[in-house]
Amino acid sequence: MPRKKSNELFADYYDEWIDVYKDGAVSDVTLKKYYITAKNLRLILPDTKIKDLDRRTYQHLINIYGKTHERQTVIDFHHQVKSCIKDMFYDGLIDKDPTYKAVIKGLQRGETRKRKHKYLEVDELRKLLQSLDLSYLNDDWFICITAKTGLRFAEALALTPNDFDWVNNTLTINKTWNYKTGKGGFKTTKTITSNRTIAIDWQIVGQFKPLIQDLPVDEPIFVPKDENGMYKKMYNSTFNAKLNKKCIKLKITPISLHGLRHTHASVLLANGVSIQSISDRLGHSDVSITQETYAHVLEELRQKDNQKMMQTLMSIS
Repeated sequence: MPRKKSNELFADYYDEWIDVYKDGAVSDVTLKKYYITAKNLRLILPDTKIKDLDRRTYQHLINIYGKTHERQTVIDFHHQVKSCIKDMFYDGLIDKDPTYKAVIKGLQRGETRKRKHKYLEVDELRKLLQSLDLSYLNDDWFICITAKTGLRFAEALALTPNDFDWVNNTLTINKTWNYKTGKGGFKTTKTITSNRTIAIDWQIVGQFKPLIQDLPVDEPIFVPKDENGMYKKMYNSTFNAKLNKKCIKLKITPISLHGLRHTHASVLLANGVSIQSISDRLGHSDVSITQETYAHVLEELRQKDNQKMMQTLMSIS
């Protein structure tokens, strides 16, 4: 007899399915595409359980994804999700195939799509930070630390109490967490210049220090262990889904954790911090990377500077 329908989240099942059936069986490039699919799946259907996955829900998934991707990309996305669902059907987790006669939609090649914001405005960031519950060590602190330091996801996961210098109010980034393989463990940073020491503000010093002072100094702060003492698997998509839901609830621009990194840099630029200092803080290998990444902000600042110059020249006429 087929097993009872699962109460497991479909996004969680898909992540595990990749680890079991795809990791080591496909090329690194293809595996990366599966992880991207998993990320989008969790963003669009974060709370959908396997037992609730029907044709209407699946078509909704395809429709949402198709609004911002070309049709061929949607087809590839459909094939990768459908492959998992076929295994679920074979294993008796679902009674019917929800992908049956799915209508594939998407943008035509070359069609202009509305560019999504990749960062928050200052007021939006303030609203997000004020909504966080920082009374105890939780995922809200992970969001806060990311927003106030501009760390990459793997860098933030690798943070240990020993990385904080409470005397000089600094944070040293010299490693990352190997979350993509699911095996965990520390890894080297993305590049040599990613190793850096940055200043941290009073909120982190005053509120975060008491919460981590009794933790093991060389163990990751934000990676929990299971009942067997093994580090749990961590997924970027899980944190992105939580952040996305917070943004929607607050009625601000929905962004990812990487969007917080962009926000961090954009806010500093808008407040007059030099491009070189921001490049060093983000751990970019070259300042040109920072200039290219934040060209939109720099252009806005140039326009404001032009207005200031004209006003200054008019005042002395």
